[in-house]
Amino acid sequence: MTGIFHRNFDQERLQGGALASVALAADGLALDALKEKLRAEGYAEGHRTGQAEAREEAASDLASRHQIALDTLAQSVADLRRDAEAHRRALEHQLLEFAVNTCELVLPEILEATSKDRAVAAIKRCVTLAGGVPSLHVTVSDAVLRDHGAAIADAFGASGDDMRVSVQADPAMADGDARVEWRHGSMEFSLARITDSIQNAVRQALAEHSLQTTDSRSVTHD
Repeated sequence: MTGIFHRNFDQERLQGGALASVALAADGLALDALKEKLRAEGYAEGHRTGQAEAREEAASDLASRHQIALDTLAQSVADLRRDAEAHRRALEHQLLEFAVNTCELVLPEILEATSKDRAVAAIKRCVTLAGGVPSLHVTVSDAVLRDHGAAIADAFGASGDDMRVSVQADPAMADGDARVEWRHGSMEFSLARITDSIQNAVRQALAEHSLQTTDSRSVTHD
C-alpha cells in the first residue's frame, strides 16, 4: 500500500509569516538595543569631550587670570618704582635747595666772623711746611697785620728755627687772605675763595639736578 504525503501550504504560509514576524521583532529589538548603545556611547563620548573642553576652558581662563594678575602686579611695581624715584628726586632737590640757602646765609657770617683767625691759622701751619728755611715773607691784609702781626712773627720764632720773618700788609688783600713765601716754596690762602667755591658747587649741583629732573619727566611723559 502506497503512502500519500500531504502538504498544507496555507499552514506553512501562516507559520512562515509568524516566523518572519518573530524575526522582524527580534531584529527590531536588536536595532533598538543598538540604537540605545550608540546613543549611550555618544552621550558618554560627548560628556567626556565636554569635560575635556570645560577643563581646557577653565585652564585657559585660569592662565588668563594669572597673566592679568602678573601684568597688574608688574604695573603696580613700576608705578611704585616711579613714585619712589620721583620722591627721591624731590628730597634731593629740597636738600640741595636747603644747602644753597644755608650757604648763602651762613658762609658770609663765617667769612666776616672768622676770616682773620683762619688766615692766621693758615699762616701758622707753614711753620712745619717751611721748617728749616732761613727766611719767610708773610703778606696779609691791613687788619690782620694790625691785630695779629706780632703773633705771626712769634709763632715762627717759637718753632726753634733761626729764621727771619717779615710780615707786611697788602691793601688789596681781604682779611681772610694770606700769602707766605720762602725759598723754593709758597702758600696762598683765601677764605673767600673757599666759601665761594663751596657756594658755587652746591648751586651747580642744584642746577644740574633740576635739569636732570626736567629731562626725566620729559622721558616719562613721552
